[in-house]
Amino acid sequence: MEGRVGFLFLLLIIGCGGGKPSSVTSKKGKGTIVATNFSPIQPTTTTPIIIKVTAISEKNPEYNWTVNGVSQGINRCKLPPEHFSKGDTVFCSISIQGVEKKKVGPIIIYNEEPRIKSVRISPSSEVRNGDDLSIESDIYDPDGDELSLITEWFINDEKVGTGSILSGKKLKAGDKVYAEVVPFDGVDKGIKSQTDLIIIQNTPPEIISSLPSITGREMNYQIEVRDVDGDAVSLSLAAAPEGMRLEGGRLLWEAPEVENDTTFNIELIAKDDRGGETRTSFDLRLSRKEEE
Repeated sequence: MEGRVGFLFLLLIIGCGGGKPSSVTSKKGKGTIVATNFSPIQPTTTTPIIIKVTAISEKNPEYNWTVNGVSQGINRCKLPPEHFSKGDTVFCSISIQGVEKKKVGPIIIYNEEPRIKSVRISPSSEVRNGDDLSIESDIYDPDGDELSLITEWFINDEKVGTGSILSGKKLKAGDKVYAEVVPFDGVDKGIKSQTDLIIIQNTPPEIISSLPSITGREMNYQIEVRDVDGDAVSLSLAAAPEGMRLEGGRLLWEAPEVENDTTFNIELIAKDDRGGETRTSFDLRLSRKEEE
């Protein structure tokens, strides 16, 4: 039988742990790197870089990582993220028995997106017309970049403004308010987050007219009210002398003759259709009629 002479090659697919060297001997540097790949494809400062090597060799490959041209002194297939920063350029030289067989790179370190841990509207309760709203957030950037928030405000699902502050002048009772925020590190935007919904509380109406007076013995007093929420307002008398009445927004009274100087207490109530009310009271003094 004719003898046959064969050549033995060992195919190694080496991951991060590497493979055990074969007992087959060879000349120094014998072996071929068939293929290499690295992951992740776009590494950032929060992920290690891992190289996978396919080699025909009886020896494990050796690794020499450099970052911006500086050797990191690491002889393994994984480069931890503490060795590089955003924008760095990474290479990995792969050798077999001291002879370089493959150089992987350049591997560019990408920017990491900023993130939001939490976000809320402030103040978040007992908010009324005139109360400016702002955003309180806990945001961070893995690269340590300076961050800003891109904020959009919504009232009753309609976009009403942008920026860090929503003017309280835009609010009225019953409005449903929320904000959508996006973190920005100057390069990339992070994932959008939405705040909880807050409901604007009712503001009681105001009586804004000055105190009434009597001309002669007749009172005809126009009561002026204001409701910042635009609610309808009704008026009533909680305390009043006999004969005093309200007609629409007018307080009417024909003062009686008094034997002595007399002070009357008057209390007005202004109430809106949401139940908010304001009371105001004043004293009205009548002097007795001087005898002729």
